[in-house]
Amino acid sequence: MKISKKVWFDSIGVGLFTLVYSLIMSYGSLWMGAAAFIAVSYFFGAGFPKDKIWNILASFVCGIVWGLLAYGLLQVSWIASIWPTAIMFGVLTFIVLFLQGTIMKFTMVPAWLITWGTFMLVVSNVTIKSWPMFVIELFVSMALGIFVIGYASDYFNQVMFRLFPDQKKAKEPKVEKIPKENEAK
Repeated sequence: MKISKKVWFDSIGVGLFTLVYSLIMSYGSLWMGAAAFIAVSYFFGAGFPKDKIWNILASFVCGIVWGLLAYGLLQVSWIASIWPTAIMFGVLTFIVLFLQGTIMKFTMVPAWLITWGTFMLVVSNVTIKSWPMFVIELFVSMALGIFVIGYASDYFNQVMFRLFPDQKKAKEPKVEKIPKENEAK
């Protein structure tokens, strides 16, 4: 089985910059490393849309705002039971799609929903001591995932392909032109 350079370079690049991100996360006391992996997984899954990075980051912000809204609503006792919670999540999801389809076309629904889901997963499992710090750490972790793991591994690939270019194909044999019947020989 022959393994392509792209597979090698992708694997080495993403592995290497995951290691770099992990060191940044550890030394920077960013405890939400999983959020970075969720964000970069979305980014790779969306086809690495470099031209949409600001749309994705804006959608991350919207997802965090939506998480704060949903969490706040869940603090209302009558909403925190099964049916009202389900209705609340359904209505909020409807509003996300409606907003994106009308006045917030710059947003990307999957990035918005992934961030909202990540927010809800974290707050349902961890006691938040400082909400402003939590919001900043979540956004920074997700952005670093895209920039440190995604962009850096892409840059690594570009450098590697420059250092180790594909071999040039053998020159094709020259084909002589066959004259047509009405052309002079």
